[in-house]
Amino acid sequence: MTTARVRGTVVATRRADKVEGARWLLVEDCDQSGKGRNEFLVALDMVGADRGQLVLVTQGSSCRWTRRTDDRPLDALVVAIVDQIDQSGALTWSAGAADEDSPGASARGRT
Repeated sequence: MTTARVRGTVVATRRADKVEGARWLLVEDCDQSGKGRNEFLVALDMVGADRGQLVLVTQGSSCRWTRRTDDRPLDALVVAIVDQIDQSGALTWSAGAADEDSPGASARGRT
C-alpha cells in the first residue's frame, strides 16, 4: 500500500468496472509526512474520501479481493482515510494537525 493525497475526481460515464456507487479519484503519491511527490494515478474510491485527505491506496491484484470489486478491471483502490502516521515513535502526520495553508489540506484536517 501507499499513501496518497486526493487531488480531484475523474468522471467517466462509460465504465467497465460496474462498481455501483464508487467514484474515481485523482490521487498524488505522498511520503510519510503527507508531502506530495508529483506522481499521480487514478484510483477507485471505496471509502468516501474528500479532496485534500490523505488516503491509503492499494494497487494490483489485491484491488479485486473485495466483494464489490471481485473480478473487476481495477488496478488502484482507495481503501482507507489516514488519521495519523507514526514513524519510529514520532508523529509525522496527523489529520487533526494539518495546516490549513498547506496544499490540499481538507476541512476535516483543519484545527
